[in-house]
Amino acid sequence: MDVRSLKISKIDVKEELGPLYTFDARVAKANPALLARDGEEWLLSFLTKEHDSETWVWKTESGDLVGYISLIDKPKENSMEVLRICVDPPKWRKKVGTEMMDFAEKMALKLGRRKVDLATNKANAQAIAFYKKLGYRIAKEVENYYGEGEIRYIFEKALS
Repeated sequence: MDVRSLKISKIDVKEELGPLYTFDARVAKANPALLARDGEEWLLSFLTKEHDSETWVWKTESGDLVGYISLIDKPKENSMEVLRICVDPPKWRKKVGTEMMDFAEKMALKLGRRKVDLATNKANAQAIAFYKKLGYRIAKEVENYYGEGEIRYIFEKALS
């Protein structure tokens, strides 16, 4: 699979909620360290009501969902937050996640932001290694970041 052949489009989470949640649940099953979810309404609330993020999907030519990323523009902090990034497990280590993070960084620069940040579970060794490989650093450790009692690392990367 060539990541350059994937189609990227912005979606309305409300309109795409069913397929997005099904995809999200499949990814979470493959990586239990991801944030726990309690159904479609949880995902809708998390992405749109609690955090007011914008979501982009990556699909194959035939329309199969390969991944999605939800971003929050934080102009007061001069940053862009990656709220959620999910990649289809069979596509892990195929550069899809790297392409999605590159997209987030380009969006941040386009808006004049100076950094990208994100939170990940301290127990998510796979994500931690991925973010470090992309040049992100742990800025701090926060307990109960999403109110579920877990410890999260807050990663950030300065953009130039």
